[in-house]
Amino acid sequence: MRGLLIEFDVETGKRPQGIDPNDPKLQCYGWQNLEVRSALEIRVIEDDRDISQYEGREAEGLTVLHDNAEIDTAIEQHIPSRFTVDDETLMKVDLEQRQIKLADVPGEKRNEVLKNLKAQRVKGIREDKPLKMADVYRG
Repeated sequence: MRGLLIEFDVETGKRPQGIDPNDPKLQCYGWQNLEVRSALEIRVIEDDRDISQYEGREAEGLTVLHDNAEIDTAIEQHIPSRFTVDDETLMKVDLEQRQIKLADVPGEKRNEVLKNLKAQRVKGIREDKPLKMADVYRG
């Protein structure tokens, strides 16, 4: 399969080359990074459209990904894991027992703080890694 790595403006939702985020044949599967200045997303092209219009548009925030390996590499490089509180009570008890104060944990955004807590093996936090192509397209 082929895909697109797209930079876009979170506030306006505008994507380069008039790409429509509601196009049913450009699927995203949660591959977005909204934590960077120019938000990023990876979309899989699920039809046989002509992609020559997108080639060489890296400066405009659009990169063509020619196969599953390139898509997976882009996922690894640009789409971070998401960290969530899986069990709030367990996390709070563990923080208290270890005398860790949330205010002392580095990170400006929630995902960063939870990532740092997970690295310290604080209980009750789950890491959700982005899916790879083989996870999405089985068979």
